[in-house]
Amino acid sequence: MRTGTLTLAVLAIAAAACFAQEPYVYPATISSTGYGTASAEPDIVTIVFGIDISKADAEVAVNEAGRLADAAMAAARAAGVAGTDLKTTGYNLWVEQVWDDYAYAYTGEVNYHVTHWMSADVRDIDSVGEVLAAIVEAGANSISSVTFRVEDTTELYEQARQNAAEDARNKAEQLVANFGTSLGRLTSISEWNSYNYGYDAAYANYGGGYGDYYAPPITPGAYSVSVEVSASWELEE
Repeated sequence: MRTGTLTLAVLAIAAAACFAQEPYVYPATISSTGYGTASAEPDIVTIVFGIDISKADAEVAVNEAGRLADAAMAAARAAGVAGTDLKTTGYNLWVEQVWDDYAYAYTGEVNYHVTHWMSADVRDIDSVGEVLAAIVEAGANSISSVTFRVEDTTELYEQARQNAAEDARNKAEQLVANFGTSLGRLTSISEWNSYNYGYDAAYANYGGGYGDYYAPPITPGAYSVSVEVSASWELEE
């Protein structure tokens, strides 16, 4: 047999041996999803408040809104809110056509509508009611929300993540035990998270003139975060 023929024969035998190997069998796997939460008392409150003014004269509307906004922010500072915790979140000016409900038509007159939105971070939880009363008394005529939260959620998410991982593994171990097998090599992990404010409410007090406003009772409740963890394992024989 010549050398070339011998080489081809060897290659053919090797190729046949490769094709003769057993096909790869993918291992059986199991996936499980766990849920974990962690809660803490809120340590900061964000109040979103504003001035809503409508006047026939644009200059009057802008000036009045500015005066009331300055007064409301000054009242917040006087009630203990730091200047660095106050900020403007929105400002709008637009023209409104005056509508006559009796004639069922526009009158041809216009009003200039100004809204000026601000937010205040209150770090003394017990003073939230007093801050609300102060800014309303000073001229804020709209409170959009009062939101309680935890400023640094790092530890909360760590605890919730640990709880979710333990829940996922416990569920998987319980399930495979019913089939007479056990968890093997971990193959994948995925995480999702969310948060839940302990209290979120709108507040407005329109009773009487200045001096008639009172501090509303505010209950912060608990601030919680949630984490969802999904994991997959191979099954041991």
